Amino acid sequence: MSEKQERWRRSPELHEDAFRAWHKANGELNPSSVVATVDEDGSPHIAPFGSMRAVNPRLMRFIVYRYHDTLSNLKREPRVMVAMICAPDIAVSIRGKARIVEEPFTIDENYALIEIDIEEVKNDMPVRIGIETGIAISPTGPFVAWWEGLWKRMSKE
Repeated sequence: MSEKQERWRRSPELHEDAFRAWHKANGELNPSSVVATVDEDGSPHIAPFGSMRAVNPRLMRFIVYRYHDTLSNLKREPRVMVAMICAPDIAVSIRGKARIVEEPFTIDENYALIEIDIEEVKNDMPVRIGIETGIAISPTGPFVAWWEGLWKRMSKE
């Protein structure tokens, strides 16, 4: 197989491997993602999120604290980029448009629910290397039940 056949470059939607990584079942947390927005002065702003979820191959959903810069930026400018690195061989970036679905979020008024319509997915995975680990997160203590409630609401199509 040639390198071109082994790796796709761009797609209008998530390929199956990235979709599976962001579409966990039973409340399992997805790989951490980095969300990039544009600050008021035009500077790039990035922040990690563990709540990113693929609803379908063209739609992402996540929650953000209502007083976080990411939410302020998305209200002003909906263009967004999302990056994920996940073992053993997924490194993708997504370009899309975000919209606020619920603010405050019905499950927790301190958060807002955001959806991202995917415009383009880019494969950023180098051909000749693998990924041994990614950033793993998990809720603890009282946040376990909190996360389970959020996950059920975010999982509805």
